[in-house]
Amino acid sequence: MFNKTLLAVLLGSSVLLGCNSNNDEPLPVPDTGTETPAPQPDTSVINLTDLDTVYGYASENGGTSGGSGDNKVEVTVCTGEEMISAIKNKDPQRPLTIWVNGSINLQNAKDTRIDIKDVSDISIIGLGTQGEMAGIGFNIVRAENIIIRNLRIHHVRANQGAPGDGISIEGPVRNIWIDHNEIYNSLTVDDPTLTEDQVKDYYDGLVDAKGDAQFITISFNKFHHSWKTSLVGSSDSDNFDRTLTYHHNHWYNVNSRLPLFRFGKGHIYNNFYDGALESGINSRMGAVIRIEHNHFADMKNPVMSLYSQEVGFWQLIDNIFDNISWQDSPADGVVAGENAQSTGELSVPYDYSASLLPVHNVKATVLAYAGVGVIDTPPSPGLCAAPQPAEPEPVEPEPVPVDPVEPPTNVNWGSYDASLQPFAANAVTLPDGSQTAFAAQQSGGVDEPNLFSANGDGTVTFDSTASGADRSRAKLDNVVAADGVYPKSFTLLMGIKGNAGGNRVLETEIALGDSAATSATSRLKIVFRNDGNNAGVQLENANNGSSITAGKGNEPDPLDMSQFRVYHFTLVLTSPTTGNVALYVAGNNTPLLQLDGVTMRPASNNTDNYLQIGDAGSSSYLADIDWLLWTDAAAYTPDMLKGLLPAGIGDISGYEAQP
Repeated sequence: MFNKTLLAVLLGSSVLLGCNSNNDEPLPVPDTGTETPAPQPDTSVINLTDLDTVYGYASENGGTSGGSGDNKVEVTVCTGEEMISAIKNKDPQRPLTIWVNGSINLQNAKDTRIDIKDVSDISIIGLGTQGEMAGIGFNIVRAENIIIRNLRIHHVRANQGAPGDGISIEGPVRNIWIDHNEIYNSLTVDDPTLTEDQVKDYYDGLVDAKGDAQFITISFNKFHHSWKTSLVGSSDSDNFDRTLTYHHNHWYNVNSRLPLFRFGKGHIYNNFYDGALESGINSRMGAVIRIEHNHFADMKNPVMSLYSQEVGFWQLIDNIFDNISWQDSPADGVVAGENAQSTGELSVPYDYSASLLPVHNVKATVLAYAGVGVIDTPPSPGLCAAPQPAEPEPVEPEPVPVDPVEPPTNVNWGSYDASLQPFAANAVTLPDGSQTAFAAQQSGGVDEPNLFSANGDGTVTFDSTASGADRSRAKLDNVVAADGVYPKSFTLLMGIKGNAGGNRVLETEIALGDSAATSATSRLKIVFRNDGNNAGVQLENANNGSSITAGKGNEPDPLDMSQFRVYHFTLVLTSPTTGNVALYVAGNNTPLLQLDGVTMRPASNNTDNYLQIGDAGSSSYLADIDWLLWTDAAAYTPDMLKGLLPAGIGDISGYEAQP
């Protein structure tokens, strides 16, 4: 593996310098008048020859072979739909290798992520330098023996019904090898309306591992331009004995989490860290990390334990700290500091000696070998066919003015009173008086779990905290008139109680497509949140493509999202893609949030027409649902609806009849 020729030359030179053919006296050393300088360390590139060998924790538990094997199936894909189909239709008795020959994106996947879920023995590898995941990431859940190599994975947006990571690993998972990829986002967002916190949350992690994730190796990757780079353990309560190895990765132009590691055991060796704005390796909650032969340069706090209820530990073995800025240890944490010492010890169970470089060779060798286009792959069968050009969008007419609405004398509500779980027969009453039920959805062709449970008191609990990666959605189609006539109006009222545990509460989505639509239409995605400073009611991408949150936890008048209240939304679409949105709370006629004349978030399909509640995946949600009411007759304010809510649905605080 090492450059044996160079080693032989150096050894030969040593022998010649020590040889005197005439006698045993040493050769005289000329007096130059200066001290002889100390020998400089070798900083050259080491010649690596075994890039296809799995080292680290992924070599344990029987090893990680992915889609290789004598009876493997091989497919080459150009689109996300082809990749999803190959995974979905995999023969469970045969390994599968997927060669990626082009750019996989949201448009050609027709989904927000690539699920590698409840499967095993799969390799996904880019051909040459052509494999790309542009704006869409991998979601690995309940899977084992998975390999992802030689792909550029970048700009995967958060908050789009997916984990938001380049690669999300959600346990239980075993034997995952992430190797020779380039994974990145951006430290800036071209949207001057976003706050600094919103810019940091625009993208999520590059590679994250949560839950029971073991026997994972992350090697020879380039990680760059990321705020939240690599997370191991989603919270201080995510208590699993995770085992991960990071080796020969190049980290640069990043902010923090290199990685952030809670619980379990980590081995980090032969990485080159080149700049970090805030911090590097953050060992927390009793994690023990062996940090060995790494080169840290031009960064702040390469090794520390901050921001958790308990500290983590590290073993430092022959690392280079070059131009480092150390902060003093705070009262509630530890920073390794200028005279960094080990605080723990970890013996790893595998042999990695053949891959361990001398520390002075790490920088040059990692720069030479990390990223895509380094490993050997089969030749490309040719470029993927160019997608068909989109038809030009028709010019929309000027928006029609929206006249004020007179208070109604009665409202024909669509209603769900939560006396039954939403999929039960006759759980929903439609505006014409007929009854139906919400429909359960599928992810990747598999039925989503039912995470709604009736409590017997007229409320339903929605709970996805057991596995934040699971989707669970209840959908009701045809909730707004599909007559092609604008303006369209919609009013939605929801009686909801959140949670006190810091979990998100519920997702709700309204799509206002039209059966006759030939161009883009709109939807509104609402996320009720109770996670720290991000708590409040978030409208995703509703404000001309930007998200906006009302009642945030760090604002002067935050909403207590753990309490019951009535949330009231009105939408008026003046055209298929533009309109007005208002949010009222607890019957107050002054909007908590109002958007006028904004471009709405586009519907996934132009004809989408539905009301949906639940969790689209990637976070944990917990809520009690008391009732939902909706109508497409008009955009009614709270004052217009006093005394007009159906009797017996539950707590209607703020909407009682006026005296």
